[in-house]
Amino acid sequence: MMKFCLVSQTPPSDLELKDVNRVTQWATVMQGAHYNGLAFDNGDYDLPYEYFSEFDLVMVAIRLETIEIGLKIKRQSTARVLVFLDGEMEHFISHLPGDKLVRLIELINLADGVGVTHEYSIPVVRGLTTKPVGMIGVPFPLKRVREELCPPVEKKQAIHVGCGTGKSFNRNGIVNLSALAEIGLPGVVDVWGPEDIEYVRLIKKYIPIPPIYFSHTPRWEDYVVQLNNSFLGLHLDYRQIWGRFALDCAAVRMPCIAPDNFYTQKTLFPRLCVNYQDIDRTVKLAQKLIKNNSFYEETISYAESQLAFFSNEAAKERLLNLVS
Repeated sequence: MMKFCLVSQTPPSDLELKDVNRVTQWATVMQGAHYNGLAFDNGDYDLPYEYFSEFDLVMVAIRLETIEIGLKIKRQSTARVLVFLDGEMEHFISHLPGDKLVRLIELINLADGVGVTHEYSIPVVRGLTTKPVGMIGVPFPLKRVREELCPPVEKKQAIHVGCGTGKSFNRNGIVNLSALAEIGLPGVVDVWGPEDIEYVRLIKKYIPIPPIYFSHTPRWEDYVVQLNNSFLGLHLDYRQIWGRFALDCAAVRMPCIAPDNFYTQKTLFPRLCVNYQDIDRTVKLAQKLIKNNSFYEETISYAESQLAFFSNEAAKERLLNLVS
């Protein structure tokens, strides 16, 4: 059995999270260890970088702060290292400082492979390294969602707006609210601070937003249980990403309207893909889902037929194929 280790920026308090839709799921699926890279580099674990030689494969989930940590693991241990670009490609190629981008390119050429979360990223990364590059994504705990957390329920006539954890009204948020106002159904929004609620109170002076119900669900389990009650998901986000929200929606048997720059959205809900600023098409699709039960069920049925691709088992197979 492969001895696996994940190194990420996950807060130390969350390192033991299991069966959630987060990068931590890689450690769960691979039955491996998980370390916070910054804490390790600070000496909090009182272990040298040579320690990683104990593992057959170390996955380093890359953010700005973990680039140097990945280089240290590769240079100071004998472990095979997989660089996992856990985020939108634009973040890495356009927003990193130039010296850090050079260090990232150095890392992906030293590493034994590179995993990405979107097929669109593969040609870009292949132009920067001769090492194997593959789309692996993030494993999803579908069995836990279906059997433990989210049994079928009668959906409420409400739209859950997926704006990103802690980013409720950033990332094209005003377009989400404009679409919600045009559709007319109440909205459900996850918030992390009173400023989100105040923002909606102020914006209501100018946009006829329907009632919005705010929730605060730091635990993914609580969030997905609440998501299960809504009728429809809406997430107009401009980033070219994996897209956890569309997958959450499919898992709780709920359609999602979102752009096809989400890998999950274009795979699960191809008939519900919109441009991230196309309010007219968004409203038409939402109204069709509200009025046409057959269309609603067809979109769910198609998503069901694609869900196996996102399972723990399928993700693990993609990873092993990449590093074999």
